[in-house]
Amino acid sequence: MYNFDEIKQKVKDFSEEHHRTPMVAFAQAAGVIALKTVKLLNESGLGRATLFGDQKEIHRIGSEIGLDFVQNVVVDCDSVPESAQRAVEACKNGEADVLCKGQLHTNVYLRAILNRERGMRTGKTLCSITAVQCKALDRMILASDCAMIVNPNMDEKIAIVNSCTELSNALGTPNPKIAMLSAVEELNANMPDGYDSAIITQMNRRGQIKGCIVDGPLSLDLAISPYSAENKGIDSPVAGHADVLVMPNLQSGNIFWKSMTYLADSPTGAIVLGAQKPVVLTSRSDSAQNKVDSIAMALLLEYYRNGLIK
Repeated sequence: MYNFDEIKQKVKDFSEEHHRTPMVAFAQAAGVIALKTVKLLNESGLGRATLFGDQKEIHRIGSEIGLDFVQNVVVDCDSVPESAQRAVEACKNGEADVLCKGQLHTNVYLRAILNRERGMRTGKTLCSITAVQCKALDRMILASDCAMIVNPNMDEKIAIVNSCTELSNALGTPNPKIAMLSAVEELNANMPDGYDSAIITQMNRRGQIKGCIVDGPLSLDLAISPYSAENKGIDSPVAGHADVLVMPNLQSGNIFWKSMTYLADSPTGAIVLGAQKPVVLTSRSDSAQNKVDSIAMALLLEYYRNGLIK
């Protein structure tokens, strides 16, 4: 699976090859981190942005950090909800390739995305997928859902598996190995998520879930450590080599994501799948680099969906 440097290079290569400049719609861009992200996006050669929000504030902050207002477009909005709605509409109308969250609360952002008349609904389940460039493994892995679905039911878990498969394909990994995580690998009545994992594994083996190899329930060590898999006697095509970790609930996913960021110092990026365009939903406290990595991943997915890459 491509690392973040490879993802960014591929976006630049495909953009040059197809003579197009990616455009990112930034909801509520009037913030230092949001505008630093746009500046880094420009300087990295990854694309331009349409900045929705308070025009005066965007120009004030942008001027202080040296943002190029020739490359980027500013759209004045009277309120935060308006900035979110107009950014969503820019994506919906094909004026932008990716939607990115600026300085606004997630509920306002999602309300605009899910608006029945003006939003980007597809009928699919929205789920958040986090890419982690894991230093200990020296490779990229995906984890979901770390930010959207609190307690996914069976149908939502299947949707998560399908979305992870699509993103894995876009990131250069056909037929990804997907581990359905739990605390233990045995079925336990006190851990009902394990039963969902076992059912989804069987559905995959029957060909009802395609394009990936699923196994579970697996504990985290069994999913990523060949040593653990060998010593515990687990014979599985996924154990020890998982490309994707499907979390049993948001709490475990969110703790995993933040542990990898703050304790393991691993670069991460996160996007939401299930809408008409890829959606970047990072925390307002995330760094500009983290946001740019997320945007690059979202752009590569959009190129994949449009058939520009195989």
